[in-house]
Order: sequence, then structure tokens, then C-alpha cells
Amino acid sequence: MSQDEHMQTSIGKPSHASLDGHRKDGAHAMEGNIADPGVDMQGSNMIEPSNSMLGSHMDYNKKRGYLDVENAFRKPMFPANPPSATPIMANGGQMSSMLSQTEHQMTQVVWGTNINTSDAQQRFKSFLTNFTDESKRNAVDSAPYYMSQMHQISETQIYVLNMDCNHLYEFDSNLYKQFINFPSEMIPYFDAVVNQMYKELCPEDESGIVIQVRPLNVRHSKLLRSLEPEDIDKLISVKGIVIRASDIIPEMKEAHFKCGACNHRQCVQVYRANIEDPTECQNCKSKHCFEIIHNMCSFGDKQRIKLQEVQENIPDGDTPHHIQLCVFEELVDSVRPGDRVEVVGIYRAQGMKVNSKMRTMKNIFVTYIDVVHIQKVDATRFGIETEERDMEMDGEEDDNIDVFPEEIVTFTPAEIQQFKEFASDSRCYERLVASLAPSIWENDDIKKGALAQLFGGTHRDFSESGRGRFRSEINVLLVGDPSTAKSQVLQYVHRIAPRGIYTSGKGSSAVGLTAYVTRDPETKELVLESGALVLSDKGICCIDEFDKMDDSTRVILHEAMEQQTISIAKAGIICTLNSRTAILAAANPIDSKYNPKMSVVDNIRLPPTLLSRFDLIYLVLDRSSKVTDRRLANHIVSLFGEEERGAENKDEITREFMTKYISYARKEIHPEITEEAASLLSEEYLKMRNIGSAFKTITATPRQLESLIRLSEALAKMRLSSEVSRGDVEEAVRLIKVATQQAATDPTTGKIDMDILTSGVSSTRRDIITSISQVIRQLLKEDEERSRHGVQFSHLREEVKLRMMKNNMELHDIDFRNAVRELEDQHFVGLFRHVQNPIVRLLENNTSLM
Repeated sequence: MSQDEHMQTSIGKPSHASLDGHRKDGAHAMEGNIADPGVDMQGSNMIEPSNSMLGSHMDYNKKRGYLDVENAFRKPMFPANPPSATPIMANGGQMSSMLSQTEHQMTQVVWGTNINTSDAQQRFKSFLTNFTDESKRNAVDSAPYYMSQMHQISETQIYVLNMDCNHLYEFDSNLYKQFINFPSEMIPYFDAVVNQMYKELCPEDESGIVIQVRPLNVRHSKLLRSLEPEDIDKLISVKGIVIRASDIIPEMKEAHFKCGACNHRQCVQVYRANIEDPTECQNCKSKHCFEIIHNMCSFGDKQRIKLQEVQENIPDGDTPHHIQLCVFEELVDSVRPGDRVEVVGIYRAQGMKVNSKMRTMKNIFVTYIDVVHIQKVDATRFGIETEERDMEMDGEEDDNIDVFPEEIVTFTPAEIQQFKEFASDSRCYERLVASLAPSIWENDDIKKGALAQLFGGTHRDFSESGRGRFRSEINVLLVGDPSTAKSQVLQYVHRIAPRGIYTSGKGSSAVGLTAYVTRDPETKELVLESGALVLSDKGICCIDEFDKMDDSTRVILHEAMEQQTISIAKAGIICTLNSRTAILAAANPIDSKYNPKMSVVDNIRLPPTLLSRFDLIYLVLDRSSKVTDRRLANHIVSLFGEEERGAENKDEITREFMTKYISYARKEIHPEITEEAASLLSEEYLKMRNIGSAFKTITATPRQLESLIRLSEALAKMRLSSEVSRGDVEEAVRLIKVATQQAATDPTTGKIDMDILTSGVSSTRRDIITSISQVIRQLLKEDEERSRHGVQFSHLREEVKLRMMKNNMELHDIDFRNAVRELEDQHFVGLFRHVQNPIVRLLENNTSLM
């Protein structure tokens, strides 16, 4: 292969001396020019870094495994024989710059372009020195924006300069275009300028730490499905949701070899994960005598992340696109599965070998993104990323926590003052309710329950004292007729929640909700892929068609809803995953119409053990009424007229303000229960228990008391109050009564019976079944001979029906079947032959007991 062909191999255009992981160092790129003998630097505008800075950059370069440009510049530009062992040519013909030297002056340009690197550095230095934020130009402190940022670096000791690309475009659009098109070359030069300026600003700082420039807010964000070959090697910005993050991978950056003949040691840089073994010892000239010394090699942290495009960007009928991200060093473990992020990085293309043992390459390339900056796009919502993470620090500080100060949820004093003014309004509660799903007419109690779910209670962990951990998340279930806006409530809450998955019960499996085992395409190892509940950790998981789930899927939810963990034991992987998520579910009746004569359990056929884990269960019924129907019709028609609708909703606040308000409340407000509130909670709970004492029915359980506490704390958060007031408890009691206790009302007696939710059968229904069982016993006792041979099911039912009619009692088929099933469980009778009309036979061992 000729030299020109070799230099055009990679992606159809010359690639530049690049980051092996994600960047090379600018000061190192210029070192060859500064140290090159015979070059007069007096006429050059190049920034000459200090020796200490060069040493720090060299160490940093070796740690990251970046191209050793110093040695590359000291070698001839075009060697007579360009072997693959030449450092520059070994990397696919990549060349960081092109030098043209005159008699008195040397000019350095980016390879293949006319971009003068010296001029680019001077313009970038002018940008850092002179740029002033437009919003702060009239302020008293109108210092240049990035000069203030560099002063903060010395105070916070966070050696990262976040550069807003919009600022660069506003100051110098031409430099911005050069930066976007050639990021591998421009970023190192920007690093050199920043480090030199920092040395001048803070000469007392002798730590030798290298400051990195991390660009963010690229002007034009790309969709994952719109990435094209022309974007390769350019700086791009994409948004998506993290669905998988690998373990930290130690990646070799510098390999150390030892000659087996003379013990001479040689260091080799690792380029693109390829280690070029030295073929000849420079000391003794022996051939193929080197062996690698692993304990002297340099390694760096690396992590692979799988990014999926967000649901809003997926066209109808298409499946979501994915892309692999490579993050390094400080960026490792900065995001978790389920986070919605915006990624700024360099779009890469890597060739694939036909065979791992052959050098022949395929004509298909694998693309990925080398990440230079990553941030959570919903960092201003809910404050979830500032909560404590469940990790063991072993007494060491986590250096990654403060790497990205812009991701920490912060609010300006003006915003905090605005929040407090809104909370001081006596109608703040009503205004929040009116702003939640404003297109849905009425259903205010349902909105209040969903609003309480968004704010949540106060998390309490008493594991050290042995009292366990109490969940703060509120679970809500909507049950009712079709076309009652249940799904719209779910979708609106999902849009507000920063973390969470919207799924359907019919299309969800047990592993899809929890986690499933798959094989990693890179390492071929078995790994866990997170499901909907794990991805919604510290968020809200919205499940529509909740009644359509199969039994195996429902069993999974028992642990997730109460213990908020998911235990996995598959393919040798045994672990417990966190699922600290609030569940908002919607279910339809089995006959598509809610039957008020049947209980909730009979209407939706959900196990009572699962229903009892919901704090609020709302019945959303479509009742026919002329007045209500006319008002609903007028509301729907008014939605098509924005002017009329805007005049009617003066109390409505913007969704942006609402999400920030909820975020501030969750982050800063942790209400405590006062003595007055605690006393009132106890009194209300006892009242709820005593309602059914005369009828020997259970009208409240300890779970209702826990729900009262969570709802009271959520209502206090809505007012930004640090204490739970008496009014909060009273409103929580009202929500419980209009929601859960309405669902627990016995349709036969019209009285509240929590046994419906805990066992699936009300106490009244249980008494009826017991009476039917006694009648069956009496009939079988009267004719023992016939009972031993068996009685047809339908005949026995008619006899029982006639016997009960004499006592003015009505017999329902479901009650009769439950009574027979109860006798069968007691091994009193047995059912044989036909499934629909079996033979009921008295068992031999029970004839003496009658």
C-alpha cells in the first residue's frame, strides 16, 4: 500500500492525531515545535507552556494513552520506508498537524486544512478573556464569564472548564465551526490555552493538575437515527436514555516490554486498543525477544454505555435506535440506567476484522461516540440525582460526585423567592391541581392523588436501629370504565417525571418489568439488562392495562411495591436490584363496564395481596347525567378554542414552573410530624377501625395508617412546610375515604370492608358462603347412600337453592361455587369427572363426622 493510500484508509477522509480514548493533549502536540532545534520561535504566536506544565501533560498523556506527538514531530515528516511500526503511520496514517518551515518562522496548521493553530489559540484566548454573559452585563459584577469560572476552579478544585458552545458561536462563529469540524485537534489546543491562563491567574497553585475543557450545549443537536457518515470525526450532541452501563473496564494505555536477552525495557503507546510489539531490541539488536510486564503497564478507567433514543423522537411504527458510548476516567459512573442524558462527543467509526486472527478488514464500520461531556437533561426536576446513593464508600471520598457542578440541582435566589411566594398563596394547592392535566375535566380527587404521588413522602431509613426502611413513594391505581381519561392521566404524569417508563400490562412480561439476562456483544459475558421497574428507580413507573398482566408478572410486583427491591437469581447471577419507584397504574373491568354490584376484586380480577399495596384506589365510573354530560361536552369543545380556554384557567401555572417547584420541594423540604399531627393521625385511624366494629368487619389496616402518613407529608411539601399540619392530616383522611375506602365498599351492604382488598371476599359474603356450606352439609347428611356415590353439581345447586328460598335467602352461582370449593379444601367432598358439571361426592373419611 502506498503512503497516500495508507493515509486515506480509515473513513474516506484523513483522520487526525486523535484521542485513543477521547482526547489528546494540546501542550504535548506543540512540544515538538518548541523543542525542535533550529527553529526561531520569536515570530511565532504559539503559547509556550512551562516545563512543569509539559511534565504534567506528559504524565496525563501517558495515563490516557494519547498519541506521543513529541516523538512523531522529531521524526521525518515522510520517512523513506513508511512501515507500520512508525508511530504516526501505525495509527491509520493519522497526522496531527502539518508543518511548513521558513527561514525565520514556522507555521503550524491542522492536517488537511488551512486552520492556523497559533491564530486559533489566540482567538480562543481572546474569547476566554473578553466574553461576558449577556444576562450579566448590566450587573455590578460584570467580569468576563470564563475568567470568573477559572477563579472558581482554584476555589472548588474541580479541574474542569465547562465551555458553552453557544457562547463561542456568539463570540466567534468561525472558530466555532472549526471546533465542531475538527474537535480532535482543537480541544487539545484549547486545553493548552486554558492551562497556561490558569497558571498566570493562579501561580500559587502548584498541584500540576491538567484542566480539561468540556464543551456543552452544541447549537444543533442530532437525533440518533439522523447520524450520517459525514458526521464522523465531528463534534455532535445527542439525547437519549441510558439503558445499560457496563462495569469499569481497565484499559491499557501504555505497555512495558522487557528484552529477554539483555533485560532492556521499552515503553510502547497503545493506539486504538492495538499493542504493537517491538520487533527488535534497540540495545542488543535481538529479534522478537520482548515479553510484556503487566504490573508496569499503565491502565485507565473505561466504561461502555448503551444509549437509546427517547420515545418522543421515535417515528410511528419504528423501533428505537441505539448507540454505544465510551466514557473515560472522570466520566465513568456519572450516569445510571434510566437517566435521560445529553451527550456531547466525537462520532467515531471503527473497522471490523473478517477474522480476529487476520488483518483483513470488512467494508462495514461500527460507529460509537467518544464522550467529552455528559449531563442529565432533567437535572432540574425532582432532585433525584442529589439523593444519597446506596454505595459503600469504605471511608474514601467519591471524586465523581462533584465533577459536574452544573448537574447538581441548584436554584437561583430569585427562583427560591418565587417558590416561597407561590407557597404562601392560600390557593396554591388548588392551583397545582388545576395545572395537572388541565385538559381533563374535573376528576380533581384523582389529580390530587397523582399530585401527592409526584411530591412523595419523606424517606426514612432505620435499618441501623433494626426498624427497617419505610418507603416514601405513593402507589395509585385507577379502576373504571373506558374513555374516562385514565390513560391521559398516566401520560401526563409520565411527561413530568424525569425518570420512569410508560408501559402496558399486556405487552409487559415479568423479565421486561424487572431484569433479564443477555449476552454482551463485546465481551460475550452474561449481563443483566434492566427492566421497566429498575429503570424507573427513584421515579414513576406508569403501567396501563394493569389488569391484562399474567400471573407471573403480578407476582414480581409484590416485592417491588412494598420492599422496593427486585431479587434476581438467573444464569449464575444472584443480586438484589433497587426499584424505589412509585407505580401509577390503570385497569379496566373484565366486561369493559364496571359492575357496581360486584367488588373491585371481582371486577378486575386482581389478587387482593396486590391491591392492598396501593395507597389510593380510585373508581373512575362513567355515570350518565344530563348536567354532567353537557358540562363535559362544553369542556371538550372549548379545548379547540384556545382563547376561551385561556380565559377560564387563570390559576393554571406553566409546566416548567411546576416541575421546578416539585423538584425544589422534593430536594429541600422534609416535613416532620408534629405531636398534634401524630395525635390526629392516631385518632383518625381509630375512627376508621371503629366504623366496622358493630358489624365485625375490618375497615382499616396498618397499611392505611402508613398511607395517611405519606399523604400528609406530600401535602405538607406542596406548601413547602417543614411540619405536617392538622389540615394536611384532614385532607389525607379525606383522600383515603374518597379513594381506597370507596373501592373497599361492600356492594351488598354498602359498608366499608377492607377484607375485600386484603382477602378478596367481604365479611358479609364470607358469612353467606358459610351458610351455603352448612346447607350442603345438611343435604349430604340426609342421604348418605347417595352422597357416597355422588351428586351431580347442577342437581345439588338446585336443591340448595330451594332450601335457601325457604329461608328467604338468594343464591348466586359464584357463592355456591365458592362454598363447594371451600368444602373441597377441607377434604369434605371431592369433585370428579366433568369440569363444567362435575360429580360432588362425599369422601369416605368424613361420613362419620356428619
